[in-house]
Parts: sequence; structure tokens; C-alpha cells
Amino acid sequence: MLPQMTSVSLPTASGRARKALDVVYREFTAPTPQGIEGCPCCSETRGVDVLLTTPLRELTGEQLGRYVSGLFYTIGSERDFRYFLPRIFDISINDPEHANNPEIVLEKLRLGNWRSWSVAERRSVEALVDAWFELALAQDLTGADEWWIGDEAESVLCGAARAGFPLAPWLARLQEPFASPVLADLERRFPKKLSAFWDNASVGWGELSLMLAEGQG
Repeated sequence: MLPQMTSVSLPTASGRARKALDVVYREFTAPTPQGIEGCPCCSETRGVDVLLTTPLRELTGEQLGRYVSGLFYTIGSERDFRYFLPRIFDISINDPEHANNPEIVLEKLRLGNWRSWSVAERRSVEALVDAWFELALAQDLTGADEWWIGDEAESVLCGAARAGFPLAPWLARLQEPFASPVLADLERRFPKKLSAFWDNASVGWGELSLMLAEGQG
């Protein structure tokens, strides 16, 4: 993980995410796949032809969304996932209204066997997810200034847990004084009103539950 800041602002977090995303694009530069594996019916309904004929950085959330939702279940392989990964992250961070949930996107890392990738690739992904969490936290805190707190940080946290990341560094961030509105909101919603995706992240759920239960004690 990159060294954490003592506080977080939306412009700073956005800049950091942008730089981390540039590194991911560089590390995962590859030729367009010749094809995408999958059953014929799934390939037809998930717009494979468009994915293979549109420049990577021009792909939209709508075009990638159906591919991501079925990835590693009915369509796709590690090879094409690695090619699309930078753009998937890009849309998730910069156009979330047209992206799959962070919980779904980040779990694909585990399904794609990301821990077996090169050191440089893994580090770029780790730095990007860390920057994504910081941005989500900044967005939540911006809402808190207007008496509304979102669940962006929780979604990224849950997705990271589904990918197999240890949550300790991010849970520590949530316990810093500046993040108290977000932590208080998590404690208020715990356990029944948190993301349903935690059901498939037992280790991370245990880490989060311990912190939140202690806060309620």
C-alpha cells in the first residue's frame, strides 16, 4: 500500500486516483484480443464484437457492463480480462453511474488469479484500489458536509475484501478523526443494513465486524 495521508480532500484524492490509473493502463498495455471465450449465446448477448472493435479507452460502461457481469462465469478469460482491466477501473472510478458495482468489479481480480501476476502489475492494482478507496472516502465526506453520507467507501472496501485484500490499512483510515462521520454511519447501519455483497467476503466481514462491534460496545 502507498503511505496514507492524514486527511483526505476530493481534489487530492481525484488526482491520486488519476495517477494510479495511468500506471495501470501502462502496466496492462496489450494488443486487442483476437476473441473472447464464451458460449455462443452469451457472446452474442454481451456485445463481444463491439468490445473487440472499439479502441480500449473509448469503450463505454454500457458496452463493458454485460461483459463484466458474466466474466469468468459464462464468458471471458484471464487474458481478455487483463486487457480490459484498465478501462473497467477507469469507468468504475470516473463514471460510476454506468459501471458495475465496485463489489462485482473487484471480485473479478480474485477470479482472474491476480495474485499470480507480475510484481509490477500487482503493485499497480494495489495502488489503484488504495487510491480508489481514498477517493470514495472523500466523496462520502463531501456528502457528510451536506448532511448526507453515501456508501462509496463501504462498496470499495467490500469489493477489496471479495478480491482477497487484507482490510486493516483501510479500517485504520476509517478510525482516524477526520473519517468519523463515515465510521459513525457504518456503525449505525451495522450489521443488517450494510452491503449484501459482504455475504461472499467472510474474512473481510470478520475484520469489519470486529471493528464496528467494538465501536458499538
